[in-house]
Amino acid sequence: MPGVTRGYYGAQKETARAFEDGWFHTGDVGEIGEDGQLYIRGRKKEMIVTPEGLNVFPEDVERVLNALAGVRDAAVVGVPIGSEERVHAVLVLEPGADMDAIVRQANAALEDHQKIRRALLWPEPELPRTDGTRKVKRAAIAEWVKNGAAPPRAAPAGSDKVTELLAKYAAGAQLSPQTTIEELGLSSLDRVELMVALEDAFQTRVDEASFAAARDLSQLRSLVESAANADAPVAEPVDFPTWTRRPPARLFRRVNLPLWVMPLARLFAWMRVEGREHLRGLEGPAIFAANHQSFMDGPVIMAALPPRWRYRVAPAMGKEMFAPHFFPAQHGRLPWLTNSLNYYLAVLFFNAFPLPQREAGARQTLRYIGDLLAEGTSVLIFPEGRRSETGAIDTFRPGIGMIGSRLEVPVVPVRIDGLQHVLGVGSHMARPGRVRVAFGRPMRLSGRDYEALAAEVEQAVRAL
Repeated sequence: MPGVTRGYYGAQKETARAFEDGWFHTGDVGEIGEDGQLYIRGRKKEMIVTPEGLNVFPEDVERVLNALAGVRDAAVVGVPIGSEERVHAVLVLEPGADMDAIVRQANAALEDHQKIRRALLWPEPELPRTDGTRKVKRAAIAEWVKNGAAPPRAAPAGSDKVTELLAKYAAGAQLSPQTTIEELGLSSLDRVELMVALEDAFQTRVDEASFAAARDLSQLRSLVESAANADAPVAEPVDFPTWTRRPPARLFRRVNLPLWVMPLARLFAWMRVEGREHLRGLEGPAIFAANHQSFMDGPVIMAALPPRWRYRVAPAMGKEMFAPHFFPAQHGRLPWLTNSLNYYLAVLFFNAFPLPQREAGARQTLRYIGDLLAEGTSVLIFPEGRRSETGAIDTFRPGIGMIGSRLEVPVVPVRIDGLQHVLGVGSHMARPGRVRVAFGRPMRLSGRDYEALAAEVEQAVRAL
Protein backbone atom coordinates (compact mmCIF):
# COMPACT_ATOMS: atom_id res chain seq x y z
CA MET A 1 0.00 0.00 0.00
CA PRO A 2 1.57 3.34 -1.01
CA GLY A 3 2.97 5.42 1.86
CA VAL A 4 2.74 2.77 4.58
CA THR A 5 6.03 2.52 6.56
CA ARG A 6 7.90 3.79 3.52
CA GLY A 7 10.51 5.23 5.90
CA TYR A 8 11.52 1.65 6.77
CA TYR A 9 11.14 0.05 3.35
CA GLY A 10 14.51 -1.21 2.23
CA ALA A 11 16.26 0.41 5.22
CA GLN A 12 17.60 -2.56 7.16
CA LYS A 13 19.37 -0.60 9.92
CA GLU A 14 16.33 1.57 10.68
CA THR A 15 14.10 -1.50 10.66
CA ALA A 16 16.41 -3.37 13.05
CA ARG A 17 16.41 -0.46 15.47
CA ALA A 18 12.61 -0.20 15.38
CA PHE A 19 11.95 -3.86 16.21
CA GLU A 20 12.90 -5.61 19.44
CA ASP A 21 11.84 -9.17 20.35
CA GLY A 22 9.22 -9.03 17.63
CA TRP A 23 7.70 -5.76 18.87
CA PHE A 24 7.60 -2.61 16.77
CA HIS A 25 8.74 0.36 18.87
CA THR A 26 6.93 3.41 17.52
CA GLY A 27 8.79 5.89 19.72
CA ASP A 28 5.53 7.14 21.24
CA VAL A 29 4.97 7.52 24.99
CA GLY A 30 1.56 6.55 26.34
CA GLU A 31 -0.31 6.05 29.57
CA ILE A 32 -3.39 4.17 30.73
CA GLY A 33 -6.14 6.60 31.71
CA GLU A 34 -8.65 6.21 34.54
CA ASP A 35 -11.12 4.83 31.98
CA GLY A 36 -8.69 2.02 31.07
CA GLN A 37 -7.95 3.44 27.64
CA LEU A 38 -4.43 3.96 26.26
CA TYR A 39 -3.62 7.60 25.53
CA ILE A 40 -0.62 8.73 23.47
CA ARG A 41 1.23 11.56 25.24
CA GLY A 42 3.83 12.33 22.57
CA ARG A 43 7.03 11.26 20.88
CA LYS A 44 9.77 10.05 23.23
CA LYS A 45 12.51 11.76 21.21
CA GLU A 46 10.64 15.09 21.46
CA MET A 47 9.99 14.84 25.19
CA ILE A 48 11.65 17.59 27.24
CA VAL A 49 13.27 16.60 30.55
CA THR A 50 13.42 19.52 32.99
CA PRO A 51 16.29 20.12 35.46
CA GLU A 52 14.11 18.44 38.12
CA GLY A 53 13.88 15.30 36.00
CA LEU A 54 10.20 15.84 35.12
CA ASN A 55 8.88 15.11 31.63
CA VAL A 56 7.25 17.77 29.47
CA PHE A 57 5.40 16.74 26.31
CA PRO A 58 5.41 19.57 23.76
CA GLU A 59 1.86 18.78 22.65
CA ASP A 60 0.52 19.55 26.14
CA VAL A 61 2.06 23.04 26.13
CA GLU A 62 1.11 23.68 22.50
CA ARG A 63 -2.50 22.82 23.26
CA VAL A 64 -2.62 25.58 25.88
CA LEU A 65 -0.89 28.10 23.60
CA ASN A 66 -3.06 27.40 20.56
CA ALA A 67 -6.21 27.95 22.63
CA LEU A 68 -5.23 31.56 23.39
CA ALA A 69 -6.49 34.50 21.39
CA GLY A 70 -3.86 35.95 19.08
CA VAL A 71 -1.95 32.69 18.55
CA ARG A 72 -2.00 31.50 14.96
CA ASP A 73 0.39 28.58 15.52
CA ALA A 74 2.82 27.36 18.18
CA ALA A 75 5.66 24.88 18.48
CA VAL A 76 7.38 23.86 21.72
CA VAL A 77 10.92 22.50 21.78
CA GLY A 78 13.54 21.71 24.39
CA VAL A 79 16.67 23.83 24.04
CA PRO A 80 19.56 23.98 26.53
CA ILE A 81 20.17 27.11 28.57
CA GLY A 82 23.64 26.47 29.91
CA SER A 83 23.70 22.71 30.49
CA GLU A 84 19.99 22.32 31.29
CA GLU A 85 17.16 21.71 28.83
CA ARG A 86 14.34 24.27 29.06
CA VAL A 87 10.93 24.74 27.51
CA HIS A 88 11.03 27.15 24.54
CA ALA A 89 7.96 28.30 22.59
CA VAL A 90 8.14 29.48 18.98
CA LEU A 91 5.04 31.40 17.98
CA VAL A 92 3.24 32.69 14.92
CA LEU A 93 0.92 35.47 16.12
CA GLU A 94 -1.91 37.52 14.74
CA PRO A 95 -1.01 41.15 13.94
CA GLY A 96 -0.89 43.26 17.11
CA ALA A 97 -0.80 40.29 19.52
CA ASP A 98 1.36 40.76 22.63
CA MET A 99 3.79 37.83 22.95
CA ASP A 100 4.68 38.55 26.60
CA ALA A 101 1.00 38.67 27.56
CA ILE A 102 0.36 35.39 25.74
CA VAL A 103 3.25 33.66 27.51
CA ARG A 104 1.98 35.02 30.83
CA GLN A 105 -1.49 33.59 30.18
CA ALA A 106 -0.08 30.23 29.11
CA ASN A 107 2.22 29.90 32.13
CA ALA A 108 -0.70 30.65 34.44
CA ALA A 109 -2.48 27.59 33.03
CA LEU A 110 0.54 25.25 32.92
CA GLU A 111 2.02 23.06 35.62
CA ASP A 112 5.22 24.30 37.26
CA HIS A 113 7.49 21.97 35.28
CA GLN A 114 5.73 22.85 31.99
CA LYS A 115 6.17 26.61 32.18
CA ILE A 116 7.65 28.37 29.17
CA ARG A 117 11.11 29.68 29.87
CA ARG A 118 11.59 31.59 26.64
CA ALA A 119 9.38 32.56 23.68
CA LEU A 120 10.39 33.67 20.18
CA LEU A 121 8.51 34.86 17.10
CA TRP A 122 8.93 32.72 14.00
CA PRO A 123 10.08 34.95 11.12
CA GLU A 124 7.80 33.36 8.50
CA PRO A 125 3.98 33.34 8.19
CA GLU A 126 3.89 29.58 8.94
CA LEU A 127 5.91 27.11 10.95
CA PRO A 128 7.83 24.50 8.95
CA ARG A 129 5.83 21.31 8.55
CA THR A 130 6.23 17.98 6.80
CA ASP A 131 4.51 17.32 3.50
CA GLY A 132 1.36 15.25 3.68
CA THR A 133 1.14 14.67 7.46
CA ARG A 134 1.71 18.38 8.25
CA LYS A 135 3.68 17.59 11.39
CA VAL A 136 5.78 20.37 12.90
CA LYS A 137 9.47 20.02 12.09
CA ARG A 138 10.67 20.36 15.68
CA ALA A 139 14.27 19.52 14.91
CA ALA A 140 14.50 22.39 12.42
CA ILE A 141 12.80 24.77 14.85
CA ALA A 142 15.08 23.72 17.74
CA GLU A 143 18.11 24.24 15.52
CA TRP A 144 16.87 27.73 14.61
CA VAL A 145 16.38 28.57 18.28
CA LYS A 146 19.91 27.40 19.09
CA ASN A 147 21.64 29.14 16.21
CA GLY A 148 19.44 31.91 14.91
CA ALA A 149 17.84 33.42 17.97
CA ALA A 150 19.21 36.57 19.59
CA PRO A 151 21.62 36.07 22.54
CA PRO A 152 20.36 36.72 26.07
CA ARG A 153 20.19 40.37 27.00
CA ALA A 154 22.16 41.75 29.92
CA ALA A 155 20.52 43.81 32.63
CA PRO A 156 19.92 47.44 31.55
CA ALA A 157 22.58 49.96 32.51
CA GLY A 158 21.99 51.45 35.95
CA SER A 159 19.88 48.48 37.12
CA ASP A 160 19.53 47.70 40.81
CA LYS A 161 20.88 44.49 42.40
CA VAL A 162 17.59 42.61 42.12
CA THR A 163 17.31 43.29 38.39
CA GLU A 164 20.95 42.37 37.80
CA LEU A 165 20.53 39.04 39.58
CA LEU A 166 17.25 38.27 37.84
CA ALA A 167 18.79 39.02 34.43
CA LYS A 168 20.98 35.93 34.82
CA TYR A 169 17.84 33.78 34.82
CA ALA A 170 15.84 35.77 32.26
CA ALA A 171 17.14 33.86 29.20
CA GLY A 172 16.95 36.94 26.97
CA ALA A 173 13.63 38.34 28.21
CA GLN A 174 13.35 42.12 28.48
CA LEU A 175 13.03 42.98 32.18
CA SER A 176 10.71 45.67 33.51
CA PRO A 177 9.02 46.29 36.88
CA GLN A 178 5.97 44.47 35.46
CA THR A 179 7.96 41.39 34.39
CA THR A 180 6.32 38.46 36.16
CA ILE A 181 8.17 35.60 37.80
CA GLU A 182 5.87 33.23 35.90
CA GLU A 183 7.03 34.77 32.60
CA LEU A 184 10.59 33.70 33.33
CA GLY A 185 9.55 30.04 33.70
CA LEU A 186 11.99 29.43 36.55
CA SER A 187 12.41 25.84 37.68
CA SER A 188 12.34 25.05 41.40
CA LEU A 189 16.15 24.83 41.38
CA ASP A 190 16.37 28.21 39.62
CA ARG A 191 14.17 29.68 42.35
CA VAL A 192 16.39 28.26 45.08
CA GLU A 193 19.51 29.57 43.34
CA LEU A 194 17.95 33.00 42.89
CA MET A 195 16.81 33.08 46.51
CA VAL A 196 20.28 32.15 47.73
CA ALA A 197 21.81 34.85 45.52
CA LEU A 198 19.36 37.46 46.83
CA GLU A 199 20.03 36.48 50.45
CA ASP A 200 23.78 36.68 49.85
CA ALA A 201 23.55 40.04 48.06
CA PHE A 202 21.36 41.67 50.73
CA GLN A 203 22.71 39.74 53.74
CA THR A 204 19.23 38.69 54.84
CA ARG A 205 16.83 35.75 54.88
CA VAL A 206 13.93 35.77 52.45
CA ASP A 207 10.54 34.34 53.38
CA GLU A 208 10.30 31.44 50.93
CA ALA A 209 6.50 31.35 50.90
CA SER A 210 6.37 35.08 50.10
CA PHE A 211 9.05 34.60 47.47
CA ALA A 212 6.94 31.90 45.80
CA ALA A 213 3.92 34.24 45.88
CA ALA A 214 5.75 37.26 44.38
CA ARG A 215 4.04 38.08 41.09
CA ASP A 216 6.46 40.47 39.41
CA LEU A 217 9.83 42.15 39.66
CA SER A 218 8.53 45.09 41.67
CA GLN A 219 6.97 42.80 44.31
CA LEU A 220 10.18 40.78 44.49
CA ARG A 221 12.22 43.93 45.00
CA SER A 222 9.88 45.11 47.78
CA LEU A 223 10.07 41.68 49.44
CA VAL A 224 13.87 41.67 49.48
CA GLU A 225 14.14 45.26 50.69
CA SER A 226 11.63 44.70 53.51
CA ALA A 227 13.41 41.48 54.54
CA ALA A 228 16.72 43.34 54.70
CA ASN A 229 15.19 45.96 57.03
CA ALA A 230 13.14 43.57 59.19
CA ASP A 231 14.22 42.18 62.57
CA ALA A 232 11.48 39.56 62.98
CA PRO A 233 12.22 35.95 61.89
CA VAL A 234 10.67 34.88 58.60
CA ALA A 235 7.94 32.27 58.36
CA GLU A 236 8.89 28.84 57.05
CA PRO A 237 6.68 26.95 54.54
CA VAL A 238 7.49 23.44 55.82
CA ASP A 239 6.91 22.16 59.34
CA PHE A 240 9.89 19.85 59.82
CA PRO A 241 9.70 17.24 62.60
CA THR A 242 12.50 18.51 64.86
CA TRP A 243 11.08 16.55 67.81
CA THR A 244 12.30 13.32 66.19
CA ARG A 245 15.90 14.43 66.81
CA ARG A 246 15.45 14.67 70.60
CA PRO A 247 16.72 12.00 73.03
CA PRO A 248 13.33 10.29 73.71
CA ALA A 249 12.68 9.75 69.99
CA ARG A 250 16.25 8.56 69.39
CA LEU A 251 15.92 6.11 72.29
CA PHE A 252 12.60 4.86 70.88
CA ARG A 253 14.26 4.08 67.54
CA ARG A 254 17.33 2.54 69.18
CA VAL A 255 15.06 0.05 70.95
CA ASN A 256 12.43 -0.67 68.29
CA LEU A 257 14.53 -0.80 65.13
CA PRO A 258 16.65 -3.82 66.17
CA LEU A 259 13.83 -5.36 68.21
CA TRP A 260 11.32 -5.89 65.41
CA VAL A 261 11.49 -3.39 62.52
CA MET A 262 14.81 -4.61 61.08
CA PRO A 263 13.99 -8.32 61.61
CA LEU A 264 10.68 -7.79 59.82
CA ALA A 265 12.45 -6.13 56.89
CA ARG A 266 14.93 -9.04 56.68
CA LEU A 267 12.07 -11.55 56.87
CA PHE A 268 10.73 -10.37 53.51
CA ALA A 269 13.90 -9.00 51.89
CA TRP A 270 16.50 -11.77 51.74
CA MET A 271 19.47 -9.46 51.44
CA ARG A 272 22.88 -9.83 49.90
CA VAL A 273 24.90 -6.77 50.92
CA GLU A 274 27.95 -5.64 48.97
CA GLY A 275 30.40 -2.76 49.32
CA ARG A 276 30.32 -2.25 53.08
CA GLU A 277 34.10 -1.90 52.95
CA HIS A 278 33.60 1.49 51.27
CA LEU A 279 32.11 2.81 54.52
CA ARG A 280 34.92 1.72 56.86
CA GLY A 281 37.21 4.68 56.35
CA LEU A 282 34.38 7.21 55.99
CA GLU A 283 34.30 9.73 58.81
CA GLY A 284 31.40 11.94 59.78
CA PRO A 285 27.92 12.09 58.22
CA ALA A 286 27.23 11.44 54.54
CA ILE A 287 24.44 11.57 52.00
CA PHE A 288 23.30 8.15 50.79
CA ALA A 289 21.84 8.43 47.26
CA ALA A 290 19.87 5.35 46.17
CA ASN A 291 17.63 4.25 43.33
CA HIS A 292 13.98 3.91 44.29
CA GLN A 293 11.93 0.71 43.90
CA SER A 294 9.65 0.32 46.90
CA PHE A 295 8.28 1.79 50.10
CA MET A 296 10.61 -0.73 51.76
CA ASP A 297 13.74 0.91 50.32
CA GLY A 298 14.44 2.95 53.45
CA PRO A 299 14.10 0.11 56.00
CA VAL A 300 16.07 -2.31 53.79
CA ILE A 301 18.96 0.11 53.30
CA MET A 302 19.00 0.86 57.02
CA ALA A 303 19.10 -2.88 57.74
CA ALA A 304 22.01 -3.25 55.30
CA LEU A 305 24.03 -0.44 56.92
CA PRO A 306 26.54 -1.17 59.67
CA PRO A 307 25.13 -0.34 63.14
CA ARG A 308 27.20 2.83 63.56
CA TRP A 309 25.42 4.30 60.50
CA ARG A 310 22.03 2.64 60.86
CA TYR A 311 20.88 4.56 63.92
CA ARG A 312 22.12 7.95 62.69
CA VAL A 313 20.41 8.23 59.33
CA ALA A 314 17.33 10.24 58.26
CA PRO A 315 15.49 9.14 55.08
CA ALA A 316 13.81 11.78 52.90
CA MET A 317 10.24 11.13 51.80
CA GLY A 318 8.18 13.08 49.28
CA LYS A 319 6.07 15.70 51.02
CA GLU A 320 3.46 15.30 48.30
CA MET A 321 2.75 11.77 49.62
CA PHE A 322 1.35 13.37 52.76
CA ALA A 323 -0.82 16.07 51.17
CA PRO A 324 -3.85 15.34 53.45
CA HIS A 325 -1.61 15.82 56.51
CA PHE A 326 -0.06 19.11 55.36
CA PHE A 327 -3.19 20.48 53.65
CA PRO A 328 -6.15 19.13 55.66
CA ALA A 329 -8.55 21.76 54.31
CA GLN A 330 -8.26 20.23 50.85
CA HIS A 331 -9.11 16.69 52.03
CA GLY A 332 -11.71 14.94 54.14
CA ARG A 333 -11.37 14.12 57.83
CA LEU A 334 -10.71 10.39 57.29
CA PRO A 335 -7.91 10.91 54.71
CA TRP A 336 -6.36 13.50 57.01
CA LEU A 337 -6.51 11.11 59.99
CA THR A 338 -5.03 8.07 58.23
CA ASN A 339 -2.45 10.09 56.32
CA SER A 340 -1.32 11.95 59.45
CA LEU A 341 -0.99 8.65 61.32
CA ASN A 342 1.22 7.25 58.56
CA TYR A 343 3.29 10.45 58.57
CA TYR A 344 3.93 10.43 62.32
CA LEU A 345 4.76 6.73 62.35
CA ALA A 346 7.29 7.23 59.52
CA VAL A 347 9.03 10.15 61.18
CA LEU A 348 9.04 8.46 64.60
CA PHE A 349 10.30 5.02 63.57
CA PHE A 350 12.76 6.10 60.87
CA ASN A 351 13.60 9.75 61.62
CA ALA A 352 12.19 10.52 58.16
CA PHE A 353 11.53 14.08 56.99
CA PRO A 354 9.40 15.57 54.16
CA LEU A 355 11.19 16.67 51.01
CA PRO A 356 9.08 19.11 48.93
CA GLN A 357 9.48 18.55 45.20
CA ARG A 358 7.10 20.99 43.51
CA GLU A 359 6.38 23.76 45.98
CA ALA A 360 7.99 26.29 48.27
CA GLY A 361 10.37 24.85 50.83
CA ALA A 362 13.46 23.83 48.87
CA ARG A 363 15.67 26.48 50.48
CA GLN A 364 14.41 25.57 53.96
CA THR A 365 14.93 21.88 53.19
CA LEU A 366 18.56 22.59 52.35
CA ARG A 367 18.98 24.24 55.75
CA TYR A 368 17.24 21.36 57.53
CA ILE A 369 19.50 18.78 55.87
CA GLY A 370 22.45 20.96 56.86
CA ASP A 371 21.26 20.88 60.48
CA LEU A 372 20.97 17.07 60.39
CA LEU A 373 24.49 16.71 58.99
CA ALA A 374 25.87 19.17 61.55
CA GLU A 375 24.45 16.94 64.31
CA GLY A 376 26.22 13.91 62.84
CA THR A 377 23.09 12.42 61.22
CA SER A 378 23.44 11.13 57.67
CA VAL A 379 20.68 11.59 55.08
CA LEU A 380 19.15 9.03 52.71
CA ILE A 381 17.78 10.48 49.45
CA PHE A 382 16.13 8.88 46.41
CA PRO A 383 17.07 11.25 43.57
CA GLU A 384 14.71 9.67 41.03
CA GLY A 385 11.83 11.20 42.97
CA ARG A 386 9.51 8.27 42.31
CA ARG A 387 9.48 4.49 42.54
CA SER A 388 10.34 2.38 39.52
CA GLU A 389 7.70 -0.14 38.50
CA THR A 390 10.16 -2.33 36.60
CA GLY A 391 13.32 -1.82 38.65
CA ALA A 392 14.98 0.17 35.85
CA ILE A 393 16.89 3.23 37.12
CA ASP A 394 15.38 6.55 36.02
CA THR A 395 17.11 9.91 35.59
CA PHE A 396 18.42 11.43 38.83
CA ARG A 397 17.08 14.90 39.52
CA PRO A 398 19.58 17.76 39.90
CA GLY A 399 18.58 18.29 43.54
CA ILE A 400 21.09 15.67 44.65
CA GLY A 401 23.81 17.65 42.86
CA MET A 402 22.78 20.86 44.59
CA ILE A 403 22.62 19.24 48.04
CA GLY A 404 25.92 17.38 47.72
CA SER A 405 27.77 20.37 46.28
CA ARG A 406 26.41 23.07 48.58
CA LEU A 407 26.67 21.07 51.80
CA GLU A 408 30.13 19.68 50.91
CA VAL A 409 29.69 16.22 52.42
CA PRO A 410 30.47 12.82 50.86
CA VAL A 411 27.76 11.26 48.68
CA VAL A 412 27.59 7.46 48.87
CA PRO A 413 25.91 5.81 45.86
CA VAL A 414 23.59 2.92 46.80
CA ARG A 415 21.96 0.45 44.45
CA ILE A 416 18.98 -1.78 45.23
CA ASP A 417 17.99 -4.72 43.02
CA GLY A 418 14.96 -6.97 43.35
CA LEU A 419 12.92 -5.05 45.90
CA GLN A 420 10.25 -4.20 43.32
CA HIS A 421 9.31 -7.89 43.43
CA VAL A 422 8.99 -7.86 47.24
CA LEU A 423 6.75 -4.78 47.52
CA GLY A 424 6.40 -3.04 44.21
CA VAL A 425 4.30 -0.14 42.98
CA GLY A 426 0.62 -0.96 43.51
CA SER A 427 1.31 -3.87 45.87
CA HIS A 428 -0.46 -3.91 49.22
CA MET A 429 1.32 -6.88 50.77
CA ALA A 430 5.00 -7.82 50.74
CA ARG A 431 6.13 -11.25 49.64
CA PRO A 432 9.58 -12.71 50.39
CA GLY A 433 12.25 -12.38 47.73
CA ARG A 434 15.96 -11.97 47.11
CA VAL A 435 17.30 -8.43 47.29
CA ARG A 436 20.74 -7.02 46.57
CA VAL A 437 22.02 -3.84 48.26
CA ALA A 438 25.36 -2.44 47.09
CA PHE A 439 27.26 0.55 48.52
CA GLY A 440 29.71 2.41 46.27
CA ARG A 441 32.76 4.55 46.94
CA PRO A 442 31.98 7.95 48.52
CA MET A 443 31.97 10.84 46.04
CA ARG A 444 32.74 14.52 46.48
CA LEU A 445 30.61 16.87 44.40
CA SER A 446 31.62 20.42 43.54
CA GLY A 447 30.43 23.10 41.13
CA ARG A 448 27.07 24.59 40.13
CA ASP A 449 26.22 22.35 37.18
CA TYR A 450 23.77 20.37 39.29
CA GLU A 451 22.41 18.37 36.36
CA ALA A 452 25.91 17.11 35.48
CA LEU A 453 26.63 16.31 39.14
CA ALA A 454 23.38 14.36 39.42
CA ALA A 455 24.35 12.43 36.29
CA GLU A 456 27.66 11.51 37.96
CA VAL A 457 25.82 10.09 40.97
CA GLU A 458 23.36 8.28 38.71
CA GLN A 459 26.19 6.70 36.75
CA ALA A 460 27.89 5.60 39.97
CA VAL A 461 24.66 3.91 41.11
CA ARG A 462 24.17 2.22 37.75
CA ALA A 463 27.74 0.88 37.85
CA LEU A 464 27.24 -0.93 41.16
